[in-house]
Amino acid sequence: MKADELICYHCGDFCPDDTIILDDKFFCCNGCKTVHILLSDNDLTKIYEEARTGSDTKSKFDKDEFSFLDDKSIEEKLLKYNIKNRSKVIFFLPQIYCSACLYLIENIHLLENGVLESNVNFLRKEVSITFDNQKTSLRKIVELLTLLGYRPTLNLSNIEQPKKIAHNRALYIKLGIAGFAFGNIMLMAIPEYLSGGNIQSDIRTYMGYISILLSLPVMYAASDYFKGAWHGLKMKTVNIDVPLSLGILVLFLRSVYDILFTADSGFIDSLTGLVFFLLLGKLFQQKTYHNLSFNRDFKSYFPLSVIKTDNGKDISIAVNQIVPGDLLSIRHDELIPADSILESESALIDYSFVTGESSPITVVKNDKIFAGGKHKGSLINIRVLKKFSSSYLTELWNSKLFGKQKESTISNLSNTAAKYFTAVVLLIASATAIFWIPKDMTIAMNAITAVLIIACPCAIALSIPFSYGTTMRLLGKRKLFLKTDKIVEYITSADLIVFDKTGTLTELNKSEISFNGIPLDIDKQIAIKSIVKNSTHPLSNMIFNHLNCETVIVDDYDEVAGKGLMAYVGNNSILLGSKAWLLESNVKFASDSDDNLGEFNAESRVYVAINGVFSGFFAINSSYRHGLKSLFDELQKKHEIYILSGDNDSERNYLQTLTSNKAKMQFNMLPAEKLEYISNLQQSGKKVIMIGDGLNDAGALNQSDVGIAVSEQHSNFTPGSDAILMAEELPNLTKLFELAKNGVTIVKLSYILSFVYHSIGFYFAVQGLLSPLIAAILMPVSSISVIALTVGSAYLKDYRLFRKI
Repeated sequence: MKADELICYHCGDFCPDDTIILDDKFFCCNGCKTVHILLSDNDLTKIYEEARTGSDTKSKFDKDEFSFLDDKSIEEKLLKYNIKNRSKVIFFLPQIYCSACLYLIENIHLLENGVLESNVNFLRKEVSITFDNQKTSLRKIVELLTLLGYRPTLNLSNIEQPKKIAHNRALYIKLGIAGFAFGNIMLMAIPEYLSGGNIQSDIRTYMGYISILLSLPVMYAASDYFKGAWHGLKMKTVNIDVPLSLGILVLFLRSVYDILFTADSGFIDSLTGLVFFLLLGKLFQQKTYHNLSFNRDFKSYFPLSVIKTDNGKDISIAVNQIVPGDLLSIRHDELIPADSILESESALIDYSFVTGESSPITVVKNDKIFAGGKHKGSLINIRVLKKFSSSYLTELWNSKLFGKQKESTISNLSNTAAKYFTAVVLLIASATAIFWIPKDMTIAMNAITAVLIIACPCAIALSIPFSYGTTMRLLGKRKLFLKTDKIVEYITSADLIVFDKTGTLTELNKSEISFNGIPLDIDKQIAIKSIVKNSTHPLSNMIFNHLNCETVIVDDYDEVAGKGLMAYVGNNSILLGSKAWLLESNVKFASDSDDNLGEFNAESRVYVAINGVFSGFFAINSSYRHGLKSLFDELQKKHEIYILSGDNDSERNYLQTLTSNKAKMQFNMLPAEKLEYISNLQQSGKKVIMIGDGLNDAGALNQSDVGIAVSEQHSNFTPGSDAILMAEELPNLTKLFELAKNGVTIVKLSYILSFVYHSIGFYFAVQGLLSPLIAAILMPVSSISVIALTVGSAYLKDYRLFRKI
């Protein structure tokens, strides 16, 4: 065959040659070949048939059906953000059904070149897609998803409203059908029950025919189990729907055979009752799960605050109180909490939290700034366009950009157990059949069906999400906000805790501060206060609150992490920071004693230089949080304690007293040195929890196994952290860790109870002592009992730990 006659099997273009071939099919490039393999592996090659035959299926659409998505105003409403050439959109896909769907949708970058990332929220049936808007478009992505059979739900009228998980209307219909059939069949069976089985054969036959007719819609009601089993087998996995489907089919086929060929009444009553109670249990599980949903929605409180300008005064408000039209002041390294318009002349925004791109973007007055960006530079003012969305910020926080690729031992055990569970059940059912069929067919039918039904790994599957999820909710109630529920387990496995000092162990509002050096006139005070106003560092905040004067606009503001601040106020160049940094900046010190004025035994210092000449320093006597002594005593029973600080070691003796001389300490550490220190501890085999303020120790928080950022009256947010702890709750850290440990213990206990439940169930089922109907009732009961155990135990532990005595 000539090259110009070769047609690519996937895209239909001409192939340049015949070198790329698979299963006697030619492809124009390796990309098309890869996509074909992807579709084949997921049994989606029907797309080719539909494309060639032009059949009218749900995957087809009119050429111009989605042309409205080319409208920029509509596109802007649908997009979560549109920064440079990178855009993000979230679609609701009601057609998502199984793991095959998830695998295909998360790999659509192989089908559309411009797609950068695709993540599916299976429970909410949502997909989050990030794409390069220079290579593809919103319209092309929607058309591709529709072609694959996943037509997005596009509702522009309520796009700003929170999405609610819709009730499963189909489940209610199927439950109604099964209930109707079950009730009528039971009514017809009453004469036979009351007569002890002595009923005229013609009446029994007539009743049997009606029962078969009534059971047909019941088989439709059970279709979800058949679909689930079929999808699982296509993916070469044996899921829990397989034994359930076998049990239903065995009862149905056996009953039809008995009624048509042996004049017996069969097991139609048991079949309809089984399906009814399975669906009823499924509905109850769904309602219970959604009522205890652990996804933090838009109403949930996120522990951040922001400065709002109201009638000329700056006030601090929680971010969930932000409304469109608010005027906010954003300092260096603070998060943009909601989509806004820039009112300052210009700003430098770092969108690495949103897009993963580390290069800051310059925006000018009246430009739009997207939520999740971080401001770099002097203070700016923004006007809020959209209401703050905690769910969006939480989604960013959980982005793969900031994942740590940790493995959960218990989760891995759960996945392994679930993987082999169904296979073991099928083996037990087969052995039961071999034993009973030669002896008694009726007992065999009951025993086999009961074995297939009583076995449900729901207890294993539900233990972790409900136990960890409830623990996560209770920890949030106690003001420790976890990134994901798996952090519960990571906290429990740690054996070493590293504390940052300033802003973590010390309390900002109660520290004493004084200036030592050349007295500052009012102009210099105004200049210094104006500079520190731009910073979120704890020491900057203390200096800002100490100086009682007005502020002015500063120029060329810069902040060097772990070192200090610099800016111009008028014609004066001002530096504030460590002595080492001032020396690096060639600041002139009049004598070696100039920086020793007012020497104290326990103080942090912020040195000041004006126009290259040392002027003095702010001496800050730290006030440590209440309850640290008892906190360290409790923690040291199970953990090693380390303290890292960027300050000098003037407070070493006091810290040694607090930690009973058991903690290891390092001082004068730069942020990069803290990160390296954590890394070295991990390489020695330690599981490390790092607790810091999230400012100069952001890298160390990200490096640690569990990074906890302590928040106190500021809106700085560290995406690399795994949790946020409100500062006033630090003394309760031991209790919070104990609550997390209880969550892990409950998971292990629920596994043991599940094993006991199945052992007892199999014991009676294989002997034919357990009817399929009772098994169908017990199956959801086991799941509900796990929910009750995990949720109830978590709340009981919380009550015991935090009850007021």
